[in-house]
Amino acid sequence: MSSSYSLHDREKHRQQFWLENNVYAFDPQSSKPLFSVDTPPPTVSGKLHIGHIFSYTQAECLVRYKRMTGYNVYYPMGYDDNGIPTEQLVEKETGVNSRQVSRQEFWDLCLSINEKFRQQYKNLWINYGFSVDRKQTYATITPEVQQLAQKRFVDMVRQWHIVSKVFPALRCTKTQSTTAQAEIEEKEIDSIFYDVCFSIKEGGEIIIATTRPELMPAIVAVFVHPDDTRYTHVVGKTAVTPFGDEIQIMTDDKVKMDKGSGAVMCCTYGDETDVYRTQKHNLQPKVIVNRYGKIENCHVDELNGLKVEDARIKIAELLTQKGAVVRATPIRQSVSFTERWKVRVEIIPVKQRFVQILDHKDQRHRRNDAMIRVPTWMKKRSTDWIDNLSRDWNISRNRTFGIPIPVRYSRKTGDIILPSDAQLASGAIDPTSMMPDTLPAWHTTDDIEPEMMVLDTWFTSGMTPDINAHIARKNGFMGNLLPMSLRVQAHDIIRTWLLYTTIHAHFAHDRKPFDTVMMSGHVLAGKGEKISKSKGNAKVEPDELLINWGADPVRYWALSGQLGKDMIFDEGMIKNGNKLVMKLWNVGNFLQMTNSIDAIGTAQPSDLYATDRRILARLQETIAIVRKQLDAYEIGLAKIALEEFFRQDFCDVYLEMIKLRLYKPEQFENGTAKQQSARWTCQSVFFSLLSLFAPYIPHVTEELYQIWYRPFVGELSLHRCSYPSVDANFVHEEIVSCFTCCQTLIGEVRKYKTTKQLSLGAEIGEICVRCDDKKKKILTDFRDDLCAVAKASGLRFEDGEWSVEIR
Repeated sequence: MSSSYSLHDREKHRQQFWLENNVYAFDPQSSKPLFSVDTPPPTVSGKLHIGHIFSYTQAECLVRYKRMTGYNVYYPMGYDDNGIPTEQLVEKETGVNSRQVSRQEFWDLCLSINEKFRQQYKNLWINYGFSVDRKQTYATITPEVQQLAQKRFVDMVRQWHIVSKVFPALRCTKTQSTTAQAEIEEKEIDSIFYDVCFSIKEGGEIIIATTRPELMPAIVAVFVHPDDTRYTHVVGKTAVTPFGDEIQIMTDDKVKMDKGSGAVMCCTYGDETDVYRTQKHNLQPKVIVNRYGKIENCHVDELNGLKVEDARIKIAELLTQKGAVVRATPIRQSVSFTERWKVRVEIIPVKQRFVQILDHKDQRHRRNDAMIRVPTWMKKRSTDWIDNLSRDWNISRNRTFGIPIPVRYSRKTGDIILPSDAQLASGAIDPTSMMPDTLPAWHTTDDIEPEMMVLDTWFTSGMTPDINAHIARKNGFMGNLLPMSLRVQAHDIIRTWLLYTTIHAHFAHDRKPFDTVMMSGHVLAGKGEKISKSKGNAKVEPDELLINWGADPVRYWALSGQLGKDMIFDEGMIKNGNKLVMKLWNVGNFLQMTNSIDAIGTAQPSDLYATDRRILARLQETIAIVRKQLDAYEIGLAKIALEEFFRQDFCDVYLEMIKLRLYKPEQFENGTAKQQSARWTCQSVFFSLLSLFAPYIPHVTEELYQIWYRPFVGELSLHRCSYPSVDANFVHEEIVSCFTCCQTLIGEVRKYKTTKQLSLGAEIGEICVRCDDKKKKILTDFRDDLCAVAKASGLRFEDGEWSVEIR
């Protein structure tokens, strides 16, 4: 064994060893209990950042633990490689705009770039020691996944879960595509509250309050609260805007009487409330914002062609010139933005396809309640999100690179033409180039047109349990993978990935998708600022961390965070991880130097010394705590308990106490037996420590296992060994509690040496301890090791209250 650990070289060596020997392969024929994990497929949209390492490592540690506790682990890796983020990446990488080339040409570019980045991601997972089974890999744009998604789409259309309708849709004007409610975020911005004077045709005037005056030409009504006595006399009358539009003054109980003037205009469409009121009161929409976020078809000519933001400024000028602005008050306002692109969302009526979910909120809650949350308080987030859903799920997108919606339309009747089950079973369908086998006899190819929209990428990634089940069956697994044991994900996609997967599982299988959902937090670049690929705000990249520190120290940092909680990146924690790795290696060297390694594979000595029995008893306590915490998914708390035992109990106390027994047994009565007791205990505890640490720092623990333990244990890899369980033979609560008395004595001696400015290794005279008979018996059992660690010439006792004197 080398005196120093060449971290980078040995980590690469171990990774290659795991790959070559299929150490982490899922066994489709195994009779072991199944533990299946739905791994988040990273979006192919650029380089991965340390936030990915943070969340993936937490799940990966748990997977290793489950594998070592006797489960047949299904741990796949997927790649979410279609959608707007991928299109943007391809355009950036190639300089080719998707609208400037044919659909097929852009698809070919996307597939090429996808492969490049998938390989980068794969290499990064390998370099961090992730124990995924490479055979269980999928990508959401492959033909087989397209086929699964298209089959699911057709089934849901036939069951009327998916409908097509012209509806005010949330639209991102940057990407020219609709977006779902779950993909927007509320953001506070500076705004202006305008109080504008409208005349009343029958006589008088009314002051309305608005933050979107540019939509005034699209006004369809003025609303006041039915209980607002200020406006009772004008309800039912006709208001006239400064631009001559005549609209009725109506009542609606959603109007806030204490906000602004208490009278609001309803325009089509400024926000979700406008959509609600337009539908509730059966108002005729007037749409003046086009798909590009510009004003058009507006009778106020000065606004046509302007972007919404510019139109807001222009109309404020026009209203001021007309003397209609009563007051303009600066405020902070919550506005909807696209989560990924940070573009303000506009609501524009378009024909789209929707999964009908609003009528099934009780079912959403039932499935939501059936899944365990870790941490438990995260459940409220998904419950609240279901309660606040106000839109059906929009699943169609005006994009190029996505799974085609397998629909054609009859130009004669306007009806949709769906493929047959047989055609769906034959492979993925491209409606732009493939004829439906259900084409009516009285139709020719000229009588149909293909659907050009594609499925939202969330529709496909919401099917990851089904995709995993398909891949497992393809690879020989004949059991039932659903519901999967665990979903791991960040808390920000509760409203998307978790919601959509739950919807799919309900409609397709009438059950929950997972037993447990484990939530990770985010890594923050600074206070409150999430690290993300789109922002490019990571201070250091995962590859740099590998070069600087290696995988195990970075894993140690990632596993220090609490589930569900965000944490600021701290390189100091990685340094602590590096110290732990080196300390484990140094302890291995110590065992070699003291010939403790020679005790591997030998029988347990019949008479273990008290100090040895105590460390074995503390080990059992630690094993019980660590297993309890890991069973509860508390990875960070388990690590704290484990590291405390290793650093304090084993290294700082136990190894210091037994050094003399190991090096100079001749100084003790029955010294050879006591030396053998220490050697056997050292190697036994060290093997347990390697196994306990294996899910956290798998490389160095595997290296030490291969050097010393593999020939005797017989398992190919440490990670195929059983995780330590409590050995009742070594459980000894009394000896653990009694040892506190020894620790107190050692502390008193160290305090004495510090006061006398002596080194801790300085020899001292006899230690005289005054104590009762119980403490005397305890200290006597540990006498040899206490004298050794204190460097004392002897230990004697006198009756009396506790005190320690050096003579």
